[in-house]
Amino acid sequence: MRRLINHISSKNQPNTVIFSSEFLAWRQQFIPSRIRLLAWVVFIVLVMVTIFHITITIPSLNASGDPKLIFDAKRMREYLEVAVTQILSVGIGLLLAKSRVFQKSPERMFLLLSGLVLMPSQIIATLRGQASFDGDMWILFYAIQAILIPVHWRSHLISQVTVIGYFAIAMLLGWRDPNVIVPAAYGLGIFYTILICLVADVGVFLYERSLQREFELRQQLRVFLHAVSHDLRNPVIGMVMTLKTFWHPEQHTAQIPQELLKHIIDSGDRQVALINSLLEAHETEVHGIVLHHQRVKLHDLVKSVITDLQPFIQQANATVTYTIPTDLPPVNADALHLRRVYENLLLNALRYNRPGVNLTLDAVVGEHLNNQIRCTVQDDGVGMTQQQCDRLFELYSRGPNNRQSLGLGLGLYICRQIITAHGGKIGAISSPGNGATFWFTLPI
Repeated sequence: MRRLINHISSKNQPNTVIFSSEFLAWRQQFIPSRIRLLAWVVFIVLVMVTIFHITITIPSLNASGDPKLIFDAKRMREYLEVAVTQILSVGIGLLLAKSRVFQKSPERMFLLLSGLVLMPSQIIATLRGQASFDGDMWILFYAIQAILIPVHWRSHLISQVTVIGYFAIAMLLGWRDPNVIVPAAYGLGIFYTILICLVADVGVFLYERSLQREFELRQQLRVFLHAVSHDLRNPVIGMVMTLKTFWHPEQHTAQIPQELLKHIIDSGDRQVALINSLLEAHETEVHGIVLHHQRVKLHDLVKSVITDLQPFIQQANATVTYTIPTDLPPVNADALHLRRVYENLLLNALRYNRPGVNLTLDAVVGEHLNNQIRCTVQDDGVGMTQQQCDRLFELYSRGPNNRQSLGLGLGLYICRQIITAHGGKIGAISSPGNGATFWFTLPI
């Protein structure tokens, strides 16, 4: 275990960026879906902008009476050529984005789509000898591209350099619009465009690095969890197997009471099940906690939990009373996870209250609860404010007397995750000096 921790910490030292295979596989699936989204967004924007210009902008310019602004037949035809070519090019990009060929090479599709969006207008303008600076369109597209596809910053940089470099070459060769004075019209626009592109590339680079780091941490956590669970599970399994060799219900020996031996074996089995559930829940973190439903009688489950926690109850000199009816309808729940909820709530009450606290466990069902059972764990301890109650079930939150605890505050957060997975709700009601009531609901 020590070697594993040293290995994990040593991985944080090198400055060389090495993408994990898991991250690369995720990026390989992420980019094609976002390319299709980008193509649809650009296609819709181009159609809307074209309609807006034809219906509002161009008629307004024609109504001004200024000869320099009026769109005559030639100028209107030239505008429509560019607009229709751009829309058709993006439409082709949409079709290509769905092909299997480009899905296997998303970086190439990324560059191809960028060229299909921005290059047609430049090529047409160059053929007319009127290469113009489309800074507004470039800034808009590169901003949208960085937002929708915030990975692979090198592809962003290549797409920007290609378009801007093409325009620069056209300028050097004299294929520019002769009616535009370069220093006045292009200088500030070029500066802003390059600045926006630089900011977009830096943002994509930093976001990709943070994603890569997150994948690395997840992988390290999985390795650590498997190692810890392996180190914990094997000794527990070995202990249980050893104890089972001494368990003979038909014999009654004075050295080892069979009832106590059976209790220790059951406790060891539950520890193994808890370790396995920890691994299972981590592997299915996207889908939440995995539940294995069965019919559970709350009275029997709570009685078993209190029996297991007797050493803690006696140490705190506490009194525990459970008034859960024996004829309460069974719930369809995961018994192991439900035990964790009760154990966390009881241990939380014992930990954050004075010695001698009284605990009462109850459960009721009624029509006003929408066929749900409302379970409560009530104490007469120090209590807390309602604001503290509202924050108790958040990640890494602890009780008001957290100086007495070295835990991370995961217990109540796990309780909320379990109850939510069961389709119920959980909360706490309290006031300073009047104890606290933790409640949760379970569907019947």
